[in-house]
Amino acid sequence: MADAGRPASDLRQWLAMSIAVVAALWFNAWVLDPAHFFFADDWGWLARVHFHEWTETVHLLPDALYNDRPVGELVIRGFYRAFWLRHGAWNQAWWVVHALNVALLMLLARPWLPTYRLLLAGLLSACWFSTLTAVHWIGAVFDLVGATLVLGTLLAYQHAVLSADRKWPWLLLSLVLHVAAIRTKEFALGLVAVLAIWEFVLLRRGAIRERCIRLLPHAIVAAVFLARYAWLYRHQHAALDGGAYGLTLTAASVIEGIGWYFAQAFYAFVPGSNQTHVFAGLCFAALAAVLAGCSRAGIASFAVAGVLVSAVLLLGSQRHPLYLYVPHFFVAIALVAPFPQRRLAGVATTLLVLVLLSWPAYTGFLRDARHFVLVKGAYSKSLFYDYARLMQHDKPTSPMTIAVAETYFDPFSWGDGDAVRLYHDDKALKVRIVGLQAGGDPCGDQAGSCFVERHGRLTRVH
Repeated sequence: MADAGRPASDLRQWLAMSIAVVAALWFNAWVLDPAHFFFADDWGWLARVHFHEWTETVHLLPDALYNDRPVGELVIRGFYRAFWLRHGAWNQAWWVVHALNVALLMLLARPWLPTYRLLLAGLLSACWFSTLTAVHWIGAVFDLVGATLVLGTLLAYQHAVLSADRKWPWLLLSLVLHVAAIRTKEFALGLVAVLAIWEFVLLRRGAIRERCIRLLPHAIVAAVFLARYAWLYRHQHAALDGGAYGLTLTAASVIEGIGWYFAQAFYAFVPGSNQTHVFAGLCFAALAAVLAGCSRAGIASFAVAGVLVSAVLLLGSQRHPLYLYVPHFFVAIALVAPFPQRRLAGVATTLLVLVLLSWPAYTGFLRDARHFVLVKGAYSKSLFYDYARLMQHDKPTSPMTIAVAETYFDPFSWGDGDAVRLYHDDKALKVRIVGLQAGGDPCGDQAGSCFVERHGRLTRVH
């Protein structure tokens, strides 16, 4: 433990936090580019909050295995009511929430890291390549706000344990945030294990009985929700089996997932087969575990990261860099915590962080990823505003057809026309999306309105 109970370094720590927050804003300022636009299943969530009342989706216990996430949906609903489809305002909000998460991480790590290591952890959490997807994608709100709630839960619990008085209000706050985290995204089902790790490995305040009493309300919450999800899995898993979000309950899939995520986090996607990537990722996982094992803060943080990523390891058919967002905050602590307080160790830690931050820029990963998002965003934005211009004073005839070149990146394909129904405020509007790659006349004998993309611009045929 570094500065626990010592206020002498407060000013330097607050300065370190300020630097890290500014770095988070600077690193992700590209999302404010006007070319950026709504992406993929953003449209599904926007249509959902537009056409459904909040009372239809907000309930304490889940009714579905997948996408029953009312807290994140309430966040989307609030911003939709405030900003409608003004995407720039959404970008600014997600940008700020990520910076807030960095500040929460540093507040959490403040008692356990000396100021310089705290700064390194903050910079790593702020600017690691793993943050990119969560910050630019509106549909990633469940991971973005999920991180806020996980960090908030742990911070409130830690404050209650370390404070001399007024413990119970903070413990109550941690419990409320715990429930909110679970209802934001399913990975928070492991949050009771996260609290237990933090309590028994790092905090270690009071007798065993006292610690168990503190954890008991969280254990009850976890038990209730786990029982509910177990019941839902028994009755609903058939609908997900065989799809992207079906569970793969095999050791081989879990090991492959560990390798894949560590390869993603540490840029180990070298030329070669998928097995090569997985092997490289497993090597990095072993190295990170060894480094983390040199200190209590490192052990606790690495174990917490493992718990938070464990749920997605069962998704053998659906692996995505977005799922690294929440765990990466704790990996940041684990990587900078272990080294002893010597000059050489400080240099080694600095070099490690600099490599992790600079490698994507050096190799072009970062430039290419940002460019890809902005190019596809400009394409989607252009088509949507073309449609708005063409239909400014008109209503489409249903059923309507829209033919586009890129059916994944256009604004219309998701939900088979959710963007169009949203624009016209017409839930019953029937929309048919056609890929131009299929050839032939996309309009043909189709009744109703028909739109065709030509050279990146949308035109109305009839």
